Amino acid sequence: MAALFVSVGLSSSGYIAAIIVAPLIAEDMLGSATLSGLPFAFAVIGMAVGSTVLAARMARRGRRNGLILGYIVVSVAALMALVAANVASFALFSIAMFVLGAGHSANRLTRYAASDLYESQHRASAIGWIIWAGTIGSVAGPGLLEPARQFAIWLGTVDTSGAYLVAIAGSLSAAGVLRARMPPLEPSHPPTGQPIRRLDVRRLLTVPDTQIAVVSLVISQGVMVLLMTMTPVHIRGAGDGLGSIGLVIGAHAFGMYALSPLTGYLSDRLGRVPVILIGVALLIGSAALAANTPGAETARLTVALFLLGLGWNFGFVAGSALLTDSVPEIDRVRAQGSADSLTWLSGAAAGLASGVLLGQGGFPLLGTVGAGFAVIPVLVIARHRFRSS
Repeated sequence: MAALFVSVGLSSSGYIAAIIVAPLIAEDMLGSATLSGLPFAFAVIGMAVGSTVLAARMARRGRRNGLILGYIVVSVAALMALVAANVASFALFSIAMFVLGAGHSANRLTRYAASDLYESQHRASAIGWIIWAGTIGSVAGPGLLEPARQFAIWLGTVDTSGAYLVAIAGSLSAAGVLRARMPPLEPSHPPTGQPIRRLDVRRLLTVPDTQIAVVSLVISQGVMVLLMTMTPVHIRGAGDGLGSIGLVIGAHAFGMYALSPLTGYLSDRLGRVPVILIGVALLIGSAALAANTPGAETARLTVALFLLGLGWNFGFVAGSALLTDSVPEIDRVRAQGSADSLTWLSGAAAGLASGVLLGQGGFPLLGTVGAGFAVIPVLVIARHRFRSS
């Protein structure tokens, strides 16, 4: 558990630094904010692909093997992104972000590795503590942007590319911790020589709790990404620089991770569904506040993005625990990978749409669309509760 916790903190620092500067690098390359969300979208698509691939590997070789492989992939991709930023190749940068996202899916799958260690009544708390480890990244990632920028200038490279040096250091350190301290646990598949049963995702999604869990994960991620991706562009368009961007995104990341132990505790005590509904309310409120906040009003944006991260946290922790509870153990690893794939695909779609919506209607349109989508989990829960009654 300690090894998992430390690895998530280290890898999150580098990833958060990398995604903050990605739309800025893309805007500089393309000369427009309209498609500046593409690299982030590629990273999230990569996470969708990586979740399935790494989950399949974990089912065969164990959690430890898949996690370490993911972090090695991140370090290689971050080096590619650094080179792409300095040669101004948008194609190479997009490929690098895709590969980086694929590797970083290991970070997200770590919460399920922690849940394997506990019984159902403590499972959400374990997930919450692993997600809380991302608080390290929420503080260190944005905080390292300016030192990394200065170091990149000293090296004679593009200033924003320094963030990818942070990503390399974080991912390699995470892999080293897991290799040194995480025992090679048994893989969750039948003994060698026996066929591995094919996962029937459609069958699993007919289970009400599984469906609620997946919808919660998908919508929480999509709404969060929709608003968060274009926030740096929104702030820079108002005349502020990396200092304000780091403050706002840092508060957002803090909201995503810092209260996770409380969220896990509430999920174990109150139940998964009530916590999901609290998350929905937070997402709607944050989207409404962000929609009415100009880019120059850093304080209000900080509050809005903090609430956005907190709403994501409630839906993500409770949804992850509900998914694990509702799936048979033999299918669990692959089901978790499939659910994460759907989750990151929703984020990719939101990332792609965010730049277009910002260009068409500005931040007010982004906020309005986000609030509308946030209502969907309520409708799904109400549907199943009505049928049950």
